[in-house]
Amino acid sequence: MTLLVPAACLQCRIISALDVFIDVWSCDLCEHRDFADGVVTWNTVQALIRKAGASFANMFITIQVCALLGCMVLATQGITFVLQHDRSWLDITGTLPLLLLASLAGCLLLQCAWITDKCAILAPLINQISTAAMDEARQYLARYLTDSAAGIYVQGVRLDMMMVVNIVYFLAVTVFSFFGVAMRLANQ
Repeated sequence: MTLLVPAACLQCRIISALDVFIDVWSCDLCEHRDFADGVVTWNTVQALIRKAGASFANMFITIQVCALLGCMVLATQGITFVLQHDRSWLDITGTLPLLLLASLAGCLLLQCAWITDKCAILAPLINQISTAAMDEARQYLARYLTDSAAGIYVQGVRLDMMMVVNIVYFLAVTVFSFFGVAMRLANQ
């Protein structure tokens, strides 16, 4: 637990740096409008994103699994807190590090999904750059960005916002089901 929180913070910082790197690439492309060079430099950006995602994939999975287990511990602590008659707040404060880990894991998951979605919306941005005539290099770069399907991949799975929405939906249904059962048991 003591190493997971700093590892999650470090991964959040790495993903934030990738976000800035993509922004700098986009601004440079919009400023110089060298679309042929954009293909070459996009290869570097895409390789950096994939390498960063692959390098912390195992730690990412470990953080997410530990956060999920931490959420389950938090849910059981909440249920026992509701069911106890002599409620002591000191019993539930021991789970605050788990809450911190769960929030960092959620932040990390959102940032990874944002990087993937940002890579997906770059092609329409490139198409909006105005040039004097129909520029085939610009169209080729936009198509190249779309076909490259860049983003954060963990164990071959592309992390995007739709996946995050599905995970949040599953967790919300699970937590509310647990608390619904706990409330029925508390009223008996």
